[in-house]
Amino acid sequence: MVLVSSLFKQNRGWILGYALGTSVYLFFLAAIFPSIQETGLIEGKLDSLPPELLDVFKIDPNLAMDNVINLLAGNYYGLIFYVLAILFASRLMAKPVDSGEVMLYMAAPISRSGYVTASIALLVIATVLFVGLNGLSLMLANVLFYLNIDSGLLWTLQLNAGLILLVLGSLAYVLASLFDDSTRSYMVTGGIFSIFLIANIFSGFSDQLDWLRNLSIFSLFDANALIQGDSVWLSLFWLTALNVLIIVSCYGWFTRKDLTI
Repeated sequence: MVLVSSLFKQNRGWILGYALGTSVYLFFLAAIFPSIQETGLIEGKLDSLPPELLDVFKIDPNLAMDNVINLLAGNYYGLIFYVLAILFASRLMAKPVDSGEVMLYMAAPISRSGYVTASIALLVIATVLFVGLNGLSLMLANVLFYLNIDSGLLWTLQLNAGLILLVLGSLAYVLASLFDDSTRSYMVTGGIFSIFLIANIFSGFSDQLDWLRNLSIFSLFDANALIQGDSVWLSLFWLTALNVLIIVSCYGWFTRKDLTI
C-alpha cells in the first residue's frame, strides 16, 4: 500500500486533471443539450455531412439528438475517448519504464512483482477515477437538467470504457518492457495504439474494410451498438479475458526483463 500511495502521489495531478477535465466537459455538454436539441443546429450539421463520414465515426443522425447519451456515443465515446485512452494509458504505464524511473524503485529494494502489483493497482485506481467521475458528472447533469438518462445504459458504457482503459494500460506496460531503448519502447507503444485507432476508423469506410475492426481493441467498445441494444456480454467477456491475459503477461515480461535507464 505504501508503494501504491507513492505512485499515486506522483501521478495524481495529471490523473485528476484528465478525470476532472473530461467530467466538466461532459457535464457542460449535457447541460446545454436541451438548448441544442431545441435549435436543431447539430441535426442540420449532421444532415449536411456525407453519409460515409458519419459511418466512419459510427454516428446515426436519426438517433444522435434523441438523448444526450446518443449524442455522446458519437461526440465523446466515438473518437475523443479513444484518443484520451491512448494518451492516458501510455503516460500512466509506459512512461515510468520508458524514463527509467522504475530503476529507482528497484534500488529501494522493491521486488519486481511487487512493483507490477502496485502499478496495476494504480491503473485500476486511475481508471475508476476517470470513468467514475465521468459517469457521476452525467448523473448530476441528469438530476439538474432532467435529461432522462438511462442510468443502467450509462454505467454499462462506463464499465466498457473502464475495461478498455485497463486493457490499454496493461498492454502499454508489456510493450514498454520489451525494448532496451526507452525511446523506442515509448514510440512503439504509441504506434501500436495508433494502429488500433486507425484500423477502427478505416473499418467504417466500406463493407470491404470491415475486417479491419478485427485488428483493433477499440472494436470491443462500440458505444452506438450498446445504445441500440446489442448484447454487451460478449464485449465484456473479451475485454475481461484480455485484461487477465495481459496482466499475467505484465508479470511474465517485467520480472524477467533487464531494465536499463
